[in-house]
Amino acid sequence: MIRIALDTMGGDHGPQAMVAGAKLAVERGFVAAEQLLLVGAEAAVRTELEAQGVAQLGFEVVDAPDALDGSESPVEALKRKPHNSVAVGIGQVKVGRAHGFVSAGSTGLVVASAMFGLSCLEGIRRPGIAVTIRGEKGPFTVMDVGANPQPKPQHLLHYGLMGAAYMRDTFGIERPRVGLMNIGSEDKKGNPLVREAREMLQGVAGDFEFVGNVEGVDVFAGKCDVIVSDGFTGNVLLKVSEGCAEYLLHSMGRAMAKAGVAPDLQKQVLGMLLRDVDFSEYGGALLLGVEGIVTICHGRSNASAIANAIGVASRAVGAKVNEHIVHAARMVTAAS
Repeated sequence: MIRIALDTMGGDHGPQAMVAGAKLAVERGFVAAEQLLLVGAEAAVRTELEAQGVAQLGFEVVDAPDALDGSESPVEALKRKPHNSVAVGIGQVKVGRAHGFVSAGSTGLVVASAMFGLSCLEGIRRPGIAVTIRGEKGPFTVMDVGANPQPKPQHLLHYGLMGAAYMRDTFGIERPRVGLMNIGSEDKKGNPLVREAREMLQGVAGDFEFVGNVEGVDVFAGKCDVIVSDGFTGNVLLKVSEGCAEYLLHSMGRAMAKAGVAPDLQKQVLGMLLRDVDFSEYGGALLLGVEGIVTICHGRSNASAIANAIGVASRAVGAKVNEHIVHAARMVTAAS
């Protein structure tokens, strides 16, 4: 039975949103209540379960008494407060009580806890954060968006392998197209890191198609299914995309109001657009490359986003994404 540990103390809305998200995940059929471990300060979690009328569903509560105040660095938090909800949740994965972990807490703390607490997958040197975004021709995944700001070329190669495995397993794309984020499409463009990574990706005979360099104007055009990037560039791309989406939604709302479009029609149009750009539709980003499935959610995630993140984690476990990543890494190692 697939089991997912949920950090109930992370995020802007704390246990209220997390418990509501767990309830919604059960209602949507993503998991059964007995498949969820709610990790956090036990008294607070049980109080919220009672408040939302779901104590009888049978969620298991795992106590994590150390409270984080947000001012500590990830390393300090792990040293001074080892029984925080992130570390305890990762620990549930490490000992095999859970197959996946979902948190809307500090990205740095989640990544640090996973790297300290879980082993890297066989053949993978550094994990990376993979986030799925909807583009003109459907969803695509960007990896890495913050775990590894200064990667080596081999890390970028592994991001291509992992991103392709994820898109194949969870979105059914038989041969994902992988592109490398760069400042131009020409072969010789970019710094030494991306030029060497391009040669490595081009030389791999894997279960994906390498389409070469991808420029900023190509990101949402549907040129590829996976965009490989260093963590610094990928994080900037993600944050700019989120900001641009919010700006366009607000601008369109103002323009329709000024043009006299009826309020009901405004709401309908903006709702359609919101479904394409709302981060909550995909729930969270996966930290790929570690033993177990780790899903990192936006800090302001609501119940729907948390439910979707639980669904993402459960599907990734069920699709055996990590097994397929290891297989792809072995094939590359054998060919080199």
